[in-house]
Amino acid sequence: MLNSLPRPDLASSPDTDPDSPMPDEPHAAYSFQPPAVDTAESALEAREAHQFLLAKTYFDCREFDRCAAVFLPSTLPRVPVVARSATPTATKAKGKANANASQSTPPGPASLAASSLSRKALFLALYAKYLSGEKRKDEESEMILGPSDGAVTANRELNGIAAILEQYFADRQSKGSYGGGWLEYLYGIVLAKGKNEDLAKEWFIRSVNIYPFNWGAWQELANLLNSIEEVSDVILCYQYSC
Repeated sequence: MLNSLPRPDLASSPDTDPDSPMPDEPHAAYSFQPPAVDTAESALEAREAHQFLLAKTYFDCREFDRCAAVFLPSTLPRVPVVARSATPTATKAKGKANANASQSTPPGPASLAASSLSRKALFLALYAKYLSGEKRKDEESEMILGPSDGAVTANRELNGIAAILEQYFADRQSKGSYGGGWLEYLYGIVLAKGKNEDLAKEWFIRSVNIYPFNWGAWQELANLLNSIEEVSDVILCYQYSC
C-alpha cells in the first residue's frame, strides 16, 4: 500500500539538500554504497525507498521472483553465453561482420529498466533472480538419482543476469562510474558459475578494491585460488588495484 502512494518530488523540495545524506532513509541499514557519498545514487535511492522496502520484504520471505519483479520485468533476456572480455563494453561493428564472430544483442526491457535504477536496487533484484534460479535448479535436481540418470541442471537465470550487468557496466564505463563493489561481486559469481574462473577472479578483485568489507567476495575469491603463486598474484593486484 505504501508503494502505491504517489511520491513527493524530492528534487524540488526546498527542505532537501541534494548534497546531504538522507538521515531518515528507512533502508539505511541495507546501504551497499561505498563510504564516499554519491549524490546521484542518493537521489535514486530516496526515490526508490518504498519500492526497496517492498522488494526487501519479498526477499526476506524468500519470494525471489516477486522481489526481482518490483524493479525489473519478470522475464530476463536469455541470450547465448559467449566468451567475455575483461571489461564488458558494447562493441561497434567495423566493416563487414565476421560470420564466426558473436553479434551484440540489443538491450531488452530488463536492461533498459536497469539503466534507471540505483546500484542497490539493481543488486537486490539481480541477486534475487540468481537465488531464484538456484532454487529452481535444486528442485529440478531432486528428480535425478545419479550421474547416469540425466544431465546436470544449471541455473537458467545466469545468462540473463550477465547480459544486464554487461550492459550496465558498458553504460557506466562511459560515465566513469562503477557498480559499488556489489554488482562486480555478482558478476564474478555469474562468471564463476559459467566456469570462467580467470575472469571471475579479476571481477572479485575489482569488487574488494571498491568495497573491501564484502566478506562474500573474499570467500568466493579464496575458492578460486589453487596455489601460493595465485595468492601472491591476487595480493599484488589488490595492492596496486590492477
